[in-house]
Amino acid sequence: MKIRVLIVDDIQHVREELKRLLLLEDDMEVVGEAADGEEAIRLTEKLAPDVVLMDVGLPRMDGLEATETICARFLKTGVVIISIHGEQEYIRRAMAAGAGEYLVKPFTAEELVEAVRRVWDRTQRLQTVLVHAEEEKAAGGERREVAEGKVLVFAGSKGGVGKSTIACNLAVLMALRSKKVCLVDMDLSGGDVPFFFNLERGPGLSDLAYEEELNAEVLEGYLVRHASGVAILRAGESVGEFYLPPGMIKRLLEILCNSFQYILIDLPAFIIPAMEEVFSLADKIVVVGRGDPPGLRRIKLDLDFFQRQGYQSDLLPLINQPYEDGLDRGVVEKALGRKLAAVLPPDPRTCHTALSRGKPVILEARGSRFSRALEDWVNALIGEEVKKGFWARLFGR
Repeated sequence: MKIRVLIVDDIQHVREELKRLLLLEDDMEVVGEAADGEEAIRLTEKLAPDVVLMDVGLPRMDGLEATETICARFLKTGVVIISIHGEQEYIRRAMAAGAGEYLVKPFTAEELVEAVRRVWDRTQRLQTVLVHAEEEKAAGGERREVAEGKVLVFAGSKGGVGKSTIACNLAVLMALRSKKVCLVDMDLSGGDVPFFFNLERGPGLSDLAYEEELNAEVLEGYLVRHASGVAILRAGESVGEFYLPPGMIKRLLEILCNSFQYILIDLPAFIIPAMEEVFSLADKIVVVGRGDPPGLRRIKLDLDFFQRQGYQSDLLPLINQPYEDGLDRGVVEKALGRKLAAVLPPDPRTCHTALSRGKPVILEARGSRFSRALEDWVNALIGEEVKKGFWARLFGR
């Protein structure tokens, strides 16, 4: 069986050169050519190619927009983006649109055909996963919704605000309270969670995406158990690859919620479409930001976005203070239109020291300002009655 390829480029001689390179391969055939994004979508629907070679700079509809439409509508078709731009931001945008590979001009014939084969192989694996899902559905009816375990998502469109620090330390605090906790690093662009636990990068979410079947036994092979009691699913060794098959996040959470009481998910600032279903499955969405004016504006924008999308989860704005300047909590809550879940005090030296030693702050400096404030919040979050903590004593509440 040959790999059926559709070539999309607005320059005819480029299309001819790509066609010539592919025709040299015994396992490939070019089934069509398109000169713009709209034509690419029409021909994808008509010809059902296995792989689309998509140039970015196209008339009428650019390659990224066409890629997003094709990947959303035609699950049996993969896309290889071709571009003169090699900057990371362009690559991220392409992968977010659903592309399986990204080639920067100029590239060799070998790089081209290997990219086509990799994308074709991934789409074949995806079809296997979807067939298994349909068979399971037919045999046992609809899978139940996520239940039992509580899913906490740490989100925020601004990077560098401390989402990973908070998620990692909160996971340890819950484990210290004898809760069964799993921490999922969903930052496929970086995956920094291992550094907080003195772990190396290793197999994780991006690698799990290529398993033919996702079940509890397969997942267990990817979890790392930390001495604190936290189970960790790393971003994976293939950090930089933004491929997650449709429905994977839901299936992952179904499995985790059968084994853990709390599942904490550390999201990147840059969200790809396949990750978005995590919001509808979350019990709480913790929106993290800074307490300065630009940070508060960003939190407000994030909260408004989640509300417009109609997510039913509890939205919990959390401020991670960068400065010692005071914060008028009442004014901030009025501006945001909801109560703050917590305000964590600035404690950069403690956090930096703990990170450099590969330890969560909670274990490295249990009595620090940051640790005590976080403990007060987790007590309220999991409903445990304890004596008043740091912020309660500070504000007399």
